[in-house]
Amino acid sequence: MDNKNYKKNIVKIFVFLISLFLLIAFILVKNNLDIDIGDFIFEGICFIIVIIGFIILLEFKVKPLSIGFAVFAISIFNDSLDELKFISFPEWQNIIFEKAFLGLGIALIVYGFYKAIEEKNILLKELNYLLFSDPLTNLLNRRAIENKLSESIEKTSKNNAKVGILFIGLDKFKLINDSLGHSAGDYILKKVANRLRVIIREEDAIARSSGDEFVLILNEINKLNEIVDIVKNIIDIFETPFTLKEKEVDINCSIGISIFPDNGNNVETLFKNADIAMYKSKENQRNNYEFYNDIMSEQMDKKLEIAQRFRVALERKEFILHYQPKVNIKTNKVTGLEALVRWKHPKKGLIYPNNFIPVAEETGLIKKLDQYILELSCLQIKEWLNKGITSPNISVNISGKTFYENDFLEKIEYTLKNTGIDSSFISIEITETAAMKDKEYAYKVLEQIREKGIKILLDDFGKGYSSLSYLKYFPIDILKIDKSFVDKICYNNIDSSIMRAIVDMAKALNLKVLAEGVETEKQLRLLEDLNCEEYQGYLFSKPLPVDKIEIMLIENIEKTEAI
Repeated sequence: MDNKNYKKNIVKIFVFLISLFLLIAFILVKNNLDIDIGDFIFEGICFIIVIIGFIILLEFKVKPLSIGFAVFAISIFNDSLDELKFISFPEWQNIIFEKAFLGLGIALIVYGFYKAIEEKNILLKELNYLLFSDPLTNLLNRRAIENKLSESIEKTSKNNAKVGILFIGLDKFKLINDSLGHSAGDYILKKVANRLRVIIREEDAIARSSGDEFVLILNEINKLNEIVDIVKNIIDIFETPFTLKEKEVDINCSIGISIFPDNGNNVETLFKNADIAMYKSKENQRNNYEFYNDIMSEQMDKKLEIAQRFRVALERKEFILHYQPKVNIKTNKVTGLEALVRWKHPKKGLIYPNNFIPVAEETGLIKKLDQYILELSCLQIKEWLNKGITSPNISVNISGKTFYENDFLEKIEYTLKNTGIDSSFISIEITETAAMKDKEYAYKVLEQIREKGIKILLDDFGKGYSSLSYLKYFPIDILKIDKSFVDKICYNNIDSSIMRAIVDMAKALNLKVLAEGVETEKQLRLLEDLNCEEYQGYLFSKPLPVDKIEIMLIENIEKTEAI
């Protein structure tokens, strides 16, 4: 029952009871019965008011108060019956139902009001807790920590000290939620909160801001070294793994720091700047910290500008592809191409992916971009085939976000069908980091891709997990060795030996090995000695636009025919 209807019904009951009581009084007087009409009407109205009060109190569910009003109503009703002089009631009835019930009713009403006030105070405390506390970790919440910072700013403004604001973000926490479940994630958050509680000073305040982020307010700071010492203590508490169901979970943190009054003089600005510094820490080197500076703000503004312009660029199809050849080390012939995206900005010219891919990843627009790159690659293959040029296999890089989309396979099928391209012309490149995020899911999807006749390349090997054991687990065709690994093999015998082991194991598993970033003849000769089959790099060619790569393909075909 809504509030308006409830009030209307109470009024209707009140009017009905008053009318009924007056009707009874009128009938009694009309029949010349002996009655003290004034007292009868007054006590009757009091009885009705108490009854209405009883009905209302039932909604509040304060039992002592409701019972008190019910007992009090009986006392008043009995008293009103005394005004009917033509009826005689025994004395014991007056003693029990009038005097005793009157006292009992008043006592219960007083006690009921006391209980109602007590329950109200408990409720207010609970509401206050919900308003200012995080129910999962029992730390302060965002609203409470903002209030604490306001108080700190006001207090610090008078004594010329500083306040440190720390934004603490857990690194790769989403991976824990995705792989172990949200209950595991909640458990880790509680444990992190407990460790943070131990190291904060009495004058400081800590809160869970949202998700996997915590905020720490450091008061009465006189030197920056004080902040650095506390920050290092925070990083140290993550050195010990968290134990979850007898399994150790390693987790690190990135910390952003802003300082009052150096980086702002209000809560919003200080929080924003600490947040910017935290994300800068995540970008540069996880498990570390960064102090905010104005350059970070400029970079963030630039990112936002890119993100806004990026959406428009997708709609206007301002992205083009350059292609980098994959080359057979022994024959020096082109065996395939890798599609690499470029942004053809109408004002700034050609923008390379390192300037916009991170923004696309953060905003989720990478999924649309991946789909567009796949479509452009298929259309390019179709164009070459229509020209009579034998198109080599083109590999397309797929981000982890796209790979783990539910409709990823359907989108590949749709693109191939829509462009009329045979699946044998296309390969998919996925990084080992993305594949390791959820091994069972990755295996299932990769197996389905392979069944469609699409080759699979495991990219950036040597940059992430670099685990040889899972190579036999994943259904892949080509293993791509990261440039950072290739750079070391000429200068480090250990890395050269590791490279040989990788190549030998890959061959045992019937996998091809392709080395990325080959820039010198020395690297190429060493890779040949290690029995690596293919390579990419500036030594042969940098990524080229369509017209130049087309010339290269025609020359490659002519050389092959001449042989």
